[in-house]
Amino acid sequence: MRTKRKGIIVYYALAIVLPCLILGILAFRGLKNDQALVEHEKRRDLHEVGQQIILDTEAYLSSIESSFIEIIDTSPSPKEAIFTDSLLNQFNAHHQTIAGIFFLSGDNSPVLLNNGLLYVPDDFLSASNANGFQTKQNILEKGWQLEFREKDYPKALTYYQSILADVAEEQSAGEILNAIARIQKKLALDDEAITSYDLIWNDYAQVYIQNKIPLGAVALLEKGLLYLHTTDTVSALKTAYYLMSQFQMSVWEIGYSHLSNFISKIEDILLHCESTSDEVAGRWLQRNHTLIDSLSHAAKQTEYLLAFQGINEKVFGITEPFSENINSRYNTRINGIPYFFSLIPGNDKGQWGIIIDRRHMLNNTIQYLILEKADKTNFYWKITGENGEELLESDYIPEDIPPVYAVFPSTLPLLSLALYPEDSGLLLSLFRPGESLFFYIFLVILIILAFGLFFTLQTINNEIHLSRMKSNFMSTVSHEFKSPLTSIRQTAEMLVRGRVPSKEKQQKYYDTILQQSERLSHLIDNILDFSKIEEGQKVFRFENTDIIPLVSDIVGSFQEHTADEGFNISLEISEPIPHVSFDREAMEQVIHNLMDNACKYSGNSKTIEVMLFLKGNKVIFSVRDYGIGIRKEDHDKIFSRFYRAGEELTQSVKGSGIGLTIVKQIVDAHHGDISVESNPDKGSIFTVMLPVSSK
Repeated sequence: MRTKRKGIIVYYALAIVLPCLILGILAFRGLKNDQALVEHEKRRDLHEVGQQIILDTEAYLSSIESSFIEIIDTSPSPKEAIFTDSLLNQFNAHHQTIAGIFFLSGDNSPVLLNNGLLYVPDDFLSASNANGFQTKQNILEKGWQLEFREKDYPKALTYYQSILADVAEEQSAGEILNAIARIQKKLALDDEAITSYDLIWNDYAQVYIQNKIPLGAVALLEKGLLYLHTTDTVSALKTAYYLMSQFQMSVWEIGYSHLSNFISKIEDILLHCESTSDEVAGRWLQRNHTLIDSLSHAAKQTEYLLAFQGINEKVFGITEPFSENINSRYNTRINGIPYFFSLIPGNDKGQWGIIIDRRHMLNNTIQYLILEKADKTNFYWKITGENGEELLESDYIPEDIPPVYAVFPSTLPLLSLALYPEDSGLLLSLFRPGESLFFYIFLVILIILAFGLFFTLQTINNEIHLSRMKSNFMSTVSHEFKSPLTSIRQTAEMLVRGRVPSKEKQQKYYDTILQQSERLSHLIDNILDFSKIEEGQKVFRFENTDIIPLVSDIVGSFQEHTADEGFNISLEISEPIPHVSFDREAMEQVIHNLMDNACKYSGNSKTIEVMLFLKGNKVIFSVRDYGIGIRKEDHDKIFSRFYRAGEELTQSVKGSGIGLTIVKQIVDAHHGDISVESNPDKGSIFTVMLPVSSK
């Protein structure tokens, strides 16, 4: 068998494995060449994609610059360091890519468009003129004397209220009303103070104290504090939110230090409201926190733009003002922060310029262009800054694929775009449409040969397995035949030669010969019936008769023959038992095989219980032993031909492996069922269920 197996292995190695190996090598080399071509094409395409993204970015900025030129043709030169122009403001608000608009005068001093600046530098705000300040001081002097020196708040309140009606000038009236509200708050007249601050907000919101502090902001802040004092948390939060929304809309021109002071006091209000359990207050608190975050972002943007205003010496060093018909773009850094701006051709009065929001352009314009191209050409990507810092990238970046670089020119933000081709492995190259047809042919041949080898080896393995099973069967059957034949021969020899003097021993030897003959007969019947059943030639002769005598005879025979071995076999018949239609010889084999198995595998236990009873319309025959048992995974397999459960059974007990197969086939032919209940070391119960005869 081993020589035959080696021959088969060598034959199939030469006939199948070697050709497959050769074809596989050829296919692999071809696929590698195809893969290299695919990668080259992809990298060429990605280079074109990168250049196209740069061109599209350039075109986008040029379109903004062209629109800007049309606007500034009608815009006068600004007169203030921070100026306002309605047309420019609309243009700036419409193009989110523009962070700011500035004008570079002849002395290279940039002036900045106030397009939503959250604050202005403190030194941009001038104090009140001397005459106006002196007039207000004279009007309020007595009130200040009563309020701050004498601290006679009721008299001070009366004084302020008395002079308010006689003051027509808006600035003074606003400040007097603010003083009245302030004293009302000191006198704990909260409702009256809130009413006074409402009047300030309605009539004097745009009045500034010393041209720096807007009374409208003061009124809203003080109202919020008063609401907080009266434990009206919701009103306090609503007022704080409204005040911050006014800052966000740049209702007032306010300096950084004063804005910071207002925001700090608003945060104190929010801090006092953090512990609120009111659901409505909780929602307003969340809205306030969101608005504070928005103001923080606006403050950073304002700081970014105001820092640009102070770079006149740098702009002067890198630009050529007043160039005709040329839009010039520049990249620079201020305190480590990058700026990218464009100068429009000007005249002797100066040049207009726009500051590009690099982050917005990166996260929206450039990313949009990349994703648009990625929808048509699959690739991964990464954008890095001028110092190599990673700014933006796709969800996945391959580590083992070199990228194709596209470096933005100096007329655009200083960025580098790395494009990574999609993995073009062997499988992807193999299934690339319209390419490498001959490789597909090789692949089909390889698959056919591989499947042929697989199924051939499966067939060989099955034949080898079947041959081994038959060999084991023949060996086992030979041993099974040899054992009773040897016993018969030895016993007969002793009888023939007269070595058994007493009649009792002679009778015992005759019984032995009869017993072994019956055993041999059953073995032969099993083999013959198995062969007939396998070939479909087994003919059953069914008779409608009583099964009790058959069961009693076979069990009695086993009781008699196994008594010397110490077996205790019991039979319990629950009458009445109706007639059953069965083949006597076949059913005798079923009962005999089950009883024989129970004896063989009884182990150290010698107790066997046999039961015959009626259950419904079924006659039940069961054999129970308390022996070595059967594993659960073997329950279904033990009825297969030549199968023997567990190696320990095969080593300790001889058997053909067809007994239970015959039992199963006979029971099926009788339209019955057989089942087994067993656990290792706890014994087994085999149950045969036969239908009651309908006659």
